[in-house]
Amino acid sequence: MSVGDQLGLDDNSELLDQARQKWPAWVAADPRLGVVERFDDLRAWLPSVDSAASDEVLLALAMLAAPDGGDDIAAAAALAKCLLPGACRLAGWLSTLPPREVFRDSQPVAAGSWSAVERIDELVASQLWIEVRTFKWRRLRKVAANILINTRVGVLREVGDFFHVSRADRTWANTTLVESFSSGDLTDGDASAWSAAAMPTERVAGALFHRPEILADAGPEHEEPSATEELLELLAWACENQVISPADRYLLLCLVDEADRVETRNLARGYGGLLSNEVSSRVAPRVGVSEATVRRHGSRSMRALAAAAPRKFGHDE
Repeated sequence: MSVGDQLGLDDNSELLDQARQKWPAWVAADPRLGVVERFDDLRAWLPSVDSAASDEVLLALAMLAAPDGGDDIAAAAALAKCLLPGACRLAGWLSTLPPREVFRDSQPVAAGSWSAVERIDELVASQLWIEVRTFKWRRLRKVAANILINTRVGVLREVGDFFHVSRADRTWANTTLVESFSSGDLTDGDASAWSAAAMPTERVAGALFHRPEILADAGPEHEEPSATEELLELLAWACENQVISPADRYLLLCLVDEADRVETRNLARGYGGLLSNEVSSRVAPRVGVSEATVRRHGSRSMRALAAAAPRKFGHDE
């Protein structure tokens, strides 16, 4: 099933039938919608005009769909239908990532790529609907861009992306789910499942970069800060001293996060492969810029850090 199927927005959709029937009344009430005679012609019209013209039409639909506007579910379905191409691209990007990386904190996904793809479609569809119904039409414009960006952020937060979760809930962002069991899953004979040898060490190790402090021991052998802690400390210091901006810090953390997921990196560009084509192609959709911009800003930030780091660690001569 696709994102559209998850929303029930196929050609035989009852909600879209309502939108077709209501279209003349909507046009009469808001002339901005009068660009086409029939609703079915709208999706073909949108890419044929500039963004300002299409935004006026989408804004009119967003107003009709909002609870504090027209509160019309059919209008929400019509707007979601117009935004399906962007939502499908988002789902396609998520489906290229390994399921164990995508669904870090989300509900378990059954084995098999089809189940993972279906779960992604469900998440994108549900988040798209939420954004369509809650769009702040009174103060925002760029309807398509804002809804799709917020959909991406919402989905990444839902599946446990550390940087997006930390913006909403720092406590949950720094919590590692070692294993999930429903009530009654463990019987008396399963007590050995909690032994150290039986724990899912690969999953725990994969989470350490994102939640480094959770499994840290307070013993003397762990008094030295980890590499991750040193990195976070350096970036915080760099922001405080205006060496880099908060946006630069976010980009660098995304680069490190994605590089950690790539088994083999091309080191030809330097910086330990952080600016490789594969890593930058993964980061670009997360930050909403081109791959070239990722590499350019990443390189600039790392040069600035390299120049300023001696001051941080007291190595100035």
